[in-house]
Parts: sequence; C-alpha cells; structure tokens
Amino acid sequence: MVRVRFDYIIQDIRGDLVNLGHMVEQSLEHAMQSLATWNTTTAGWIIRDDPQIDAAQQAIEERVMGLLATQQPIVASDLRLMSVVVAIATELERIGDYASGIAKRIQRASHRPVRIDPPTEINSMSRMAQSMLHTSLDAFLHQDLDLARSLAQQEEQVDGLEDRLHAHLLDLAHEDPQRIGVVVDLIDIVHVLERVADRATNIGERVIYLVTCHSEMLNP
Repeated sequence: MVRVRFDYIIQDIRGDLVNLGHMVEQSLEHAMQSLATWNTTTAGWIIRDDPQIDAAQQAIEERVMGLLATQQPIVASDLRLMSVVVAIATELERIGDYASGIAKRIQRASHRPVRIDPPTEINSMSRMAQSMLHTSLDAFLHQDLDLARSLAQQEEQVDGLEDRLHAHLLDLAHEDPQRIGVVVDLIDIVHVLERVADRATNIGERVIYLVTCHSEMLNP
C-alpha cells in the first residue's frame, strides 16, 4: 500500500512537470509572436506571468524534497527520477526567464528612435528552438532515447543560424548607425534563442541519464 501511494505521488509530480513545460512553451511562443510586431502589450503579459512559472518550479522542487524526506525505503531508480525531475524543472524555469527576457527587450526596443522588422531567419531559429523544447519534453514523457539524442543535430543547426544572424544584424547596423540600438536588442534575442536550444539539449541529456543510468553529452 505504501508503494502504491508513493508511485501515485511520483506520477502526480511528473504531471506537474509536464504542466510546467506547457507553461514555458506557451510563454516562449507568445514572446516570439510579440516580437514579430513589437507588441509591447503582449510582452507585458509575459513579464507579469513569469512569477507563475517560478512558483511552479519551486512547488515541484518542494514536493520532491518532501517525498524523499517522508517516504522510505527509496530505491535507486526513484532517486534518479526525482533528481532528473528537479533538474528538468530548473531548466524549464530558466527558459521561462528567457521568454521574459525577450519580452523586456521588446519593451526596451519600443523606446528606440528606429526599429526594424526582425529578419525572417529569427522566425526559423525560434521555430527550431521551440521544436527542440517540445521534443525534449516528449522524450521525458515517453523516456525515448532516440528523441533525446535527436536534439544534438538540431542544436548544431540552431548554432549555425545564430552565426548567420549575428553577421547579418551587424551588417544592418553598419549600413545605418541609427539601427545600432535595435540591432543590439535583436542580437540579444538571437543569443537567448540559442540558450533555449542549449537548455532543451540539457533536458535531453537528463532523459538519457534517467533511462540508461549513464551520463552522455549530446554536443561535447
């Protein structure tokens, strides 16, 4: 009976983690939608709602710590799962911060004397980073090694896009120095998207550890 209750709580915590992932995915998607039109209203909502993501991450960590403190005995696989859940929740919370950071840059850009349309490659990079995040969560949900390992190639593609966008944005600034401020904002956003891809890859590595009991770096 004790084990049945323990398993039920574990599944409940897994559900909390999946819900946190959905919150973060939505926040990132809204951030990129607001960037397309420099929509400061939507950006403000993202910043306002970020504490909810923080609270959800903290609640997961507290539930895990409470479970480990009160439920005995706990086998190695339980400890591994709980450590992975806490680690993934932390990665998700950081991605939520990135979405809020994008929103803050959008608000900052609204005060620039000149704004430019974000290059279409930013949309491509955003879609790839968001796809990686979704893939990493699916990999956890299904404990799918192939999905987790597929993130390595996708991260390389995101890195390549970052390099090309960086060069393109610098060219735009050189063509018109009045664009420098907004170009800096866009370069920051491009870097944030690259970090989202990194965090998704980190989640993939946690999934591999969960399934295999061994650490594996996807992009050493």
